Amino acid sequence: MKNYTTLMFDADMTLFDFEGAEASAFGIVMTGSGIQYTDGDFCRYKKINASLWESFGRGEITKEYLQSQRFTRFLKTLDEKYTESDGIRLNAAYVEALADCSQLFDGAEELCRKLSGQYELYIVTNGVSRTQKKRFEGSAIRPYFRDIFVSEDAGAPKPMKAYFDYVFAHIGEERRGESLIIGDSPSSDIAGGINAGIGTVWYNPGGTRGDGIRPDYTVKDYTELESLLL
Repeated sequence: MKNYTTLMFDADMTLFDFEGAEASAFGIVMTGSGIQYTDGDFCRYKKINASLWESFGRGEITKEYLQSQRFTRFLKTLDEKYTESDGIRLNAAYVEALADCSQLFDGAEELCRKLSGQYELYIVTNGVSRTQKKRFEGSAIRPYFRDIFVSEDAGAPKPMKAYFDYVFAHIGEERRGESLIIGDSPSSDIAGGINAGIGTVWYNPGGTRGDGIRPDYTVKDYTELESLLL
């Protein structure tokens, strides 16, 4: 393995249990708004949200449009009486609730503690800056990371090269050849690393297929990742 000095971790579904955080925040918002919901409703919201984020990642829509539409479209599946204003209101409440959810996967804190003794660690993530930074600052892994870089601040999302140019403008362009990105998304993290010209590790606990995107390394759990890096 090449000698790397810098590790760039994706946040959600790599270190943070974002699905658990989403479920918690969704429940808080629905209950607070007096809207009865089911597990099926939450799954429908997630599909709408995921589709919008995919469009954002391709540069087809803005983050503002995404946030105005995800709950608007979901609410319309419940009742046509809901308006875009209702969707925007629920989205604002959801962002606030999500910011307070910092659940990590089991073993994430120990892994980061060990790696921080040998590497400089950074978080590289898409999302809303205030939400992602608050979750990060409130998490147990905060002491092991130098900084967090969010797509909203960069003005471009992963996998765009412009996002990584923003990151290296802050940490030093000389680190590009020494950096390795670790993430669960082939289309965002691995494709982004390839676009940026850095090493890539696909964290793939589900054993899914990568749709032709080839990472430098693939691991299925933290034990394999630790063995690879240490």
